[in-house]
Amino acid sequence: MRSNPVRPVPSDALYISRTQLQNRWGGVSHMWIERRLKDNPDFPKPKFMGRLRFWKISELEAYERRCATITITNTVIDGPLTIR
Repeated sequence: MRSNPVRPVPSDALYISRTQLQNRWGGVSHMWIERRLKDNPDFPKPKFMGRLRFWKISELEAYERRCATITITNTVIDGPLTIR
């Protein structure tokens, strides 16, 4: 397996690669992303450019806000929420 360096995401970028997504979320594994795509209908779907997948940053940010809102709301009411 080859290791590609993670390129910084430019401030005007619209999409990020899988490697950049993994880095954005603290180094999650490739399989973690695959499981979210399979098991979570709310998880943002990638766009294919050739055989490569890219995620729209605005969709990721909206998903992150939804997850943060759910966690904060549930924490206040009755404890932390595990999002699967």
